[in-house]
Amino acid sequence: MSNYSYSGEINQYNFVFGEFDQASIRKMFERIFATYQPKIKSDMFDSFCEDFYVLVRDIQAPNERIWRMIITDMLFRYHERGYLEEASPDNTIKRKQFAIIANVVLGKLRADH
Repeated sequence: MSNYSYSGEINQYNFVFGEFDQASIRKMFERIFATYQPKIKSDMFDSFCEDFYVLVRDIQAPNERIWRMIITDMLFRYHERGYLEEASPDNTIKRKQFAIIANVVLGKLRADH
């Protein structure tokens, strides 16, 4: 019998958010979208930042993997509704782009960055 535990593995990747507010979330995404593709359409940018702020404030999930999934899913949802610019039509490329953005976001939000 193996001693592997998926739940135990998930618990190894916990982290703590640093201080943030709506202005810092907006500033973070301005920098990220200036560097990475795809970008949120300008008329949706404020809504996207507010939506993300509410998620980070309200969801009590300290796990890095769960947050990567949440951020990636959020980007896919915005893409499905046509709110992303320059998104690749290839899902494999999009998934990689969104994973990179999710990792960057988590790096910026981590308390020890």
